[in-house]
Amino acid sequence: MGLLSVDQSAVLVVAALFGMYQFADGGCSGRCCEGTDFTCVTTDWRMDRVYGMCYCDERCLKTKDCCFDYPTECPGMWYSNISADDNLITRHKHRLNKHKDTVRDKKPVYSFHFCMEFKMESLTPQCMVENRPYTRWMQYLREGYSVCVACQPPAMNNRSRSCQGDGNLLLHWQAVGSPRCRGTWRKVQRLQHCSCPQVHSFIFI
Repeated sequence: MGLLSVDQSAVLVVAALFGMYQFADGGCSGRCCEGTDFTCVTTDWRMDRVYGMCYCDERCLKTKDCCFDYPTECPGMWYSNISADDNLITRHKHRLNKHKDTVRDKKPVYSFHFCMEFKMESLTPQCMVENRPYTRWMQYLREGYSVCVACQPPAMNNRSRSCQGDGNLLLHWQAVGSPRCRGTWRKVQRLQHCSCPQVHSFIFI
């Protein structure tokens, strides 16, 4: 363990995909709205990384209170053509023709994100005793297990196209919903897509 460098100042806050989506019907899936619609609202993570009320109407882009998955779940409002060359990307926004089901530009639409695989090195005993509906996923954490952590908007830095902590060899993490559930994990590799079981799949916050 002496060969590993630990960044004590970097504490990764993570949320489990299992914990976020299994017990809450949030996000913009199935609720994209045109114009200004005050009923087009739910409770989930916003694009500014705040948990609470978020919107899935077109106006949320101006008021900056869109749900975190608005860009991917509501491509009918806006879409981006992304040409990726490693970490360098160029975005071109096009407005959809409301009278047609397809857009003029036939280029494929890509989503820019990646996945980091870590090996669980340590975790506190509090993770094992959590029994609230939205924290039960913590009981599946074990030392020595591999976990996947997705780096995607809004946690992804717009300039560096990375998430805080994704480059550290040994990283301290803390679970969303239970600050006493925390520990360390060691970086294994960077992947294009996460392939871990759902209870071992997380996202950077």
